[in-house]
Amino acid sequence: MADETNQQKHTGGPTRAQPPGGSRGERRDSGSEPCGACPDNAPASFEKRTAAWMGVAYMLMLLFILNFTLFTGGRQLPGTFPLFLAPVSVALAVVVARRMKNGTAAGGTAGGAAVLAACAAGLLLGLALGVPALLAALGV
Repeated sequence: MADETNQQKHTGGPTRAQPPGGSRGERRDSGSEPCGACPDNAPASFEKRTAAWMGVAYMLMLLFILNFTLFTGGRQLPGTFPLFLAPVSVALAVVVARRMKNGTAAGGTAGGAAVLAACAAGLLLGLALGVPALLAALGV
């Protein structure tokens, strides 16, 4: 109370209510309380979730390649790089298809169809070039 009186006396204005977590540089102990700069429980956008799943796919692919190299005494998988087109092609196609459904695709329906065609071409090209090389490298 004395702090409020001092503030009122020195500034001449009414006091402002302090938030429960403190706003004077005090540190909060628990990380579960939301910060003032972050909106409470704001879900990630559809594009961000799609990008996260694409990242999971790339992580699994890299994990497979590194473990294969490690456990086969340094053998590599030549010619399998085109397989890395698959996750980005699928993720971009999913985002564009959703935007076309919502009517917010860049370039309208024609632009969305062009991007979907490019995604399909990238996916087919990546699989057509990468899968035979992967099977040959694995000795199947």
